[in-house]
Amino acid sequence: MDPLTIVFGITTLGLYCGIGWWLIRNEKKTNHLIESLSLLQESQGATQAHVASRVEDLEHSLNQLNSAAKALMSANPEMAGIVMAHSASTPEEKLSALEKILSLIPDGSRYSDELLSPGQMSTCIELISDSDEVHASPITNLKSGLVSLQSGMLDRAKSHLEFAAERMPGEDIALEALERCAVLSGDSNARRHWLEERLLINPDNPELLRSHAHLLASLGDESAERDVKRLEALGLDTAADRSLLADLRSRAGSRSEALEAIENALNEDPSRSEDWCKRAEILLGLDEPRQALDSVERCLELDRQNGAAWAIKAQILSQEESSVKEALKAATHAVALDAGGVNMIILKAELLTFEGRHVDAQDSLDKALEKNPENGELRSRLADRHLLAGDVGLAESLLLSTPVHVEHPMLHVVEGRITLYRSDRARDGTGKTDKQLLSDACTAFESALELDRESGIAWLGLARVQRLLGSRDIASESLARSRRLLKEDDPGVLAESAMLALDSGDIEAAQQFIDGASIRGEGALIPYIRGNIAAARGRIEEAQSHYDESLSIDANHIRARLNRASIKMALDDHPSALADCDRLLDESPNLLIARLRRAEALMGLTSWSEAKEELVKVTNASPHHYHALTLLASCQMALGRPENAESPLNEALRYEPSFAPAWHQRGLLYLDWGREDAALSDFEAAIRCDGNHMDSRLHIAAIHHGAGRIDEALAAWRAVLAIDPDNQVARKRSDECESALINS
Repeated sequence: MDPLTIVFGITTLGLYCGIGWWLIRNEKKTNHLIESLSLLQESQGATQAHVASRVEDLEHSLNQLNSAAKALMSANPEMAGIVMAHSASTPEEKLSALEKILSLIPDGSRYSDELLSPGQMSTCIELISDSDEVHASPITNLKSGLVSLQSGMLDRAKSHLEFAAERMPGEDIALEALERCAVLSGDSNARRHWLEERLLINPDNPELLRSHAHLLASLGDESAERDVKRLEALGLDTAADRSLLADLRSRAGSRSEALEAIENALNEDPSRSEDWCKRAEILLGLDEPRQALDSVERCLELDRQNGAAWAIKAQILSQEESSVKEALKAATHAVALDAGGVNMIILKAELLTFEGRHVDAQDSLDKALEKNPENGELRSRLADRHLLAGDVGLAESLLLSTPVHVEHPMLHVVEGRITLYRSDRARDGTGKTDKQLLSDACTAFESALELDRESGIAWLGLARVQRLLGSRDIASESLARSRRLLKEDDPGVLAESAMLALDSGDIEAAQQFIDGASIRGEGALIPYIRGNIAAARGRIEEAQSHYDESLSIDANHIRARLNRASIKMALDDHPSALADCDRLLDESPNLLIARLRRAEALMGLTSWSEAKEELVKVTNASPHHYHALTLLASCQMALGRPENAESPLNEALRYEPSFAPAWHQRGLLYLDWGREDAALSDFEAAIRCDGNHMDSRLHIAAIHHGAGRIDEALAAWRAVLAIDPDNQVARKRSDECESALINS
């Protein structure tokens, strides 16, 4: 054989051997797979049999459980609802379970009764949360509401009870429960509504009448007296009821009737310490302090822990200098018992101060605030005390440390006062730079009114700001509201009324207001306003006397010292005016108007260089200050540097084209430069701005007279005489002009 044939044969033989081996291997795998499938089928059959057996066992257990549940419900009917609840899956089944549990609550039960056991209560609450009262009966809603109320679910309780009350008119149980909801939620108006609904059903119920009377009294409703009168008519009134009647009459201002009512109550039951305390309050209101003190002592004999009685005792004794120590003891007791409010805390501090114990006084205030950090009224009163003492930094820190969630109208009032305080010490005399601070103060007072529209103090502060901003009509409206809310004769209202009248040019009304304020008040403000009135009438010496009095009371009264400095300059007492200005600038370096007055005083003393330095400081701080620019030009001219005067005058007239002194000063400058026509034009502009500007009229007349314009000069001199008939220069020159015209 040839080699090719041998190779082919070997290859064919190998191929057949490989195929045979593959077939044998596959046969073994197939047999193994068949065996596995047989085993799997056998296993599945066994599993199915086991599962079937387990299902049969489970069904048997469920049957046993159902039998046990039925036996349990049969032996314990009260458990039926709970069992039903655990098996309920649909809303209808849950409602049925709820009704089953609620049926255990006896009809006529109230929210204060023990309604259900803890387990029943827990299951009931879960079902109530899933129930829909629209599909439940009124009685189910009523009982659901009672359970919800007892569980503290107020919103859910109100929903169910209101539904029940609407569909069960006259059902007192629902109304009583709704009243209780209102009490727990602190809604006095809602409580009043439900109480009155109950009274419609049972108008002679003494407990309802009594509760209604006390509620109305707490709301300040004078109709509370009708309930007490009805109790009296029914013969069911008690000493406590007559005590309430006395309190109501006292609030209404009928103190004599109130005293009679409280004495009737005490005659019936003299052991009620609170009635002796109330009698003391009424007597104090009737200006009978000694009798009031006797009542307080009777009260304290019965109850040494009656804080209100200690507060009244402190108030009475504090009016007598010889009883200050006793007053301090009483105030200490009252504060310790949290009685008397903020007024008593302040009184205690004032009594300690009177005793010379200044550190103890401040400590008592600090401790009171530490104990009551969220008391906005206390914080504001303390801040106001610091402000009145001139410690504005401490006052402001008290406000800034107020907890963020604390709101009180007086906090905003004090904030407004602090801003006004800063405004007084940052004025430049133009009014323009004042506006931002005044606007901030306005915002503070308006914030106070957002919290309490009936705050007379806030309206008074707002009126002052509005007046300072020049809005006199609006200020008058705010002041009228303040007058209605505060007493008509309140010194602060009268003083602000006087200032408003003075700003409006009504000097007589201002005088009447300040006379009324002086009868009822005291302090530096009253002589200050009297000084302003005297100055408006041209009584310069009298004005100075009033300012002296104001500063003797309060040496830090900024406006009084400023006004006195101006008065002293008008009296040519420039050294004294300079001393006042120096004092003002020592206390308030940013008070530009004081620096301006100082410059004017220095000009009066011919200290031109020093005056110029002061005016440069003013104009650097307030570039728009046209008055300071005009004075700066005067200083430059007096120092022999007229070339430096024109620029500030042009600036002054750019800022305020109607400022007559600037036109006059520039006219003098042009006159000095020999520019007579330009000077004449500026003098005429000054007169257009201020028809009574005498210096400009005199210069106009002199220019025409010197230029030989006799007709113009005569008219100008006569214009001067029309304003000042006693002007001798004008009289002489006018005669000269008339003679010249006759001889011409």
